[in-house]
Amino acid sequence: MTPTNSDCENGRDRVSESEEGVRVTSTEERYRKIFEHNNDAVMIVDIESEAFVDVNPAACELLGYSREELLSMHPEDIHPDDVERIREEFITQVHEEGTGFTDDLMCLSKSGETIPVEISGAALDPEEEGGKSTRMIAMLRDISQRVEHRRRLEKKIERLDRFASVVSHDLRNPLSIIKGHTELARETGELERLDAIDEAVDRMDGMLSKLLRLTREGNVIGDRTDVRIGTLSRQIWTDMDTGDATLGITSSRTVSADPERLRELFENLFDNALHHGGSPVTVRVGSIDTADEDGFFVEDTGEGIPIDSRETVFEWGQTTSAEGTGFGLTIVADIVAAHGWQIRVTESEEGGARFEITGM
Repeated sequence: MTPTNSDCENGRDRVSESEEGVRVTSTEERYRKIFEHNNDAVMIVDIESEAFVDVNPAACELLGYSREELLSMHPEDIHPDDVERIREEFITQVHEEGTGFTDDLMCLSKSGETIPVEISGAALDPEEEGGKSTRMIAMLRDISQRVEHRRRLEKKIERLDRFASVVSHDLRNPLSIIKGHTELARETGELERLDAIDEAVDRMDGMLSKLLRLTREGNVIGDRTDVRIGTLSRQIWTDMDTGDATLGITSSRTVSADPERLRELFENLFDNALHHGGSPVTVRVGSIDTADEDGFFVEDTGEGIPIDSRETVFEWGQTTSAEGTGFGLTIVADIVAAHGWQIRVTESEEGGARFEITGM
């Protein structure tokens, strides 16, 4: 029986519908693979109820929840501090314009960790032609490394700003001393004024040396080796101008540290004791070895540090001496942090300053 034109046309229609179905199925499968294997967290959100309709494995990995747990949650559960901002800046934007983006939000993971993320999204096709979308797709990207990199850059810039500030401000005093004594020496011929000039130059040299260390090194350490605290302390004390001060060592312990930076730490703590402890001062180095802590201390028999000043003593430029730079203890704090240790200020038995370095 010969097929009619009508039969052929119906046949073509059936093939066309079948091919269309294959194409739809293939497209859905392709998008499902993109959804499942995306490195970014992807979530399908019901715009009206703000409920999660679907989430990909990356979302579960980022937030630490199972898929079932996330599907029972809402945006406010993972963005407790930023949920209003998400509604105003992101969800509203997606709902009205079809796409949205916002940066630097914080996600709260199941373990309580806060994770900085950026979110981009788009409205999904509406259920009825001509109607508004009822769902959107939200993509969360972990920007922890970017935020950390930015924090490091900001810290470097801050150090450079401090350096410029000190050079332009604190160096003016010794420069004015040099200028004044130079003019008087020319007028009077009194060569003893050169001694004051030398002292001002030495102070500027020391200040610049410490500033450069702070600016260049910061929280950077080199290779660690085993260093004997007692041996290093004696070497440093011998090399310093200690006058009638005395050193007592009760520690025989060894620590794993960058030897050069550890030397800087002791130099600055000894220098602090010599300049602020009065005369004659005794400096002691000992071990801390308790059930809770492990480390060492440097203390003196001087006037000590008032309780209300102990919180700020490591801040940039803090000093109680007219001859001090205020950088020594900042360097100490940087070196301690670079090694992953902790430092605190307390009081020695004689009422002097005691610096305890622990966390080893």
